[in-house]
Amino acid sequence: MTRPKIEFFTENENLLEFPPFPAKKAAPDWFRQMEPSIELPPGSARFPFGISKLLRLSNINATIKRCPGVISYLSEGYLVPLWADFLVQIRGDTVYCAGSNDLAHASPHSKDMQYNTMPLPDDYLKDSVKFINPWKVRTPPGWSILLSQPFYHFEQRFTVIPGVIDADVYHHMHVNTFFRKGNRDHQLKMGMPFVHILPFQRSLLEPEVRVMTEADKKRLKRLDFRGKRFFGKNASIRGMADSED
Repeated sequence: MTRPKIEFFTENENLLEFPPFPAKKAAPDWFRQMEPSIELPPGSARFPFGISKLLRLSNINATIKRCPGVISYLSEGYLVPLWADFLVQIRGDTVYCAGSNDLAHASPHSKDMQYNTMPLPDDYLKDSVKFINPWKVRTPPGWSILLSQPFYHFEQRFTVIPGVIDADVYHHMHVNTFFRKGNRDHQLKMGMPFVHILPFQRSLLEPEVRVMTEADKKRLKRLDFRGKRFFGKNASIRGMADSED
C-alpha cells in the first residue's frame, strides 16, 4: 500500500538548498542538551538511598526529555526554513520589512482593515506582518495542514498566527505574524525554523458525552495498573491501547 505523500514545491530552484524537512531533525538545542533523568538525593521515605539518574525510572526521576507528548510534538510534521534574510524594523506602531533576495516579500496588514475586533495582547503591534511564502504544498485528497509557530524553539520577537489549510485544493501557505512592540531592529536569518507544518486527515468524529460506565472504570484501572511501572511505562500503555478496539 502506497503511503500518503505531502509535496513541497517552488518555482525557484535555489530554494532547494533550504527545503522543508521533518521536524524531528531539528529538535531545539535545549532539548538535545537536557539529561533524560535527574539524580534524586537520599532521604525520601520511598527511596531512602536516593535514585541515580542512570536508572531512568518512569515518572520518578524523568525529565521533559522523556515526556511522550513533547517527544511526539517535536517529531511530527515538517519545518519550513525562512527563505531569505529579513530586517524587520519597528518604530512606535510602525513596522517595516526589507529582504535580502527577490523572494523576500512581506507587508504589514492593518488591524483596522482586517481584524479590528481581535483582542490583541497589549505588548504586540496592532498590525500584523504577512510573509509571502515561495513554497507551495500539496496533500492527498482529504488531508489538510496546521500551520503554526515551532513552539519549543521559543521565538520571543514575534508569533506566527496559526491556521489550517486544505492543501489538497489550496496550495499557498503564506505566513502571518504578530511582532512585539519596541523600537528595535530584528534580524531574521535565512534557514531559521520559521513555520511548523502538521498534516492531518480531515474527518468528523461524532462526539459522545456520557457518564462513565463500568467498562470505562475497568479500563482506567487497567491503564493505571500497567502505567505504574518503573521501566517501559509508556510502551506498556501503548501495547494495551493497541490490543483493544
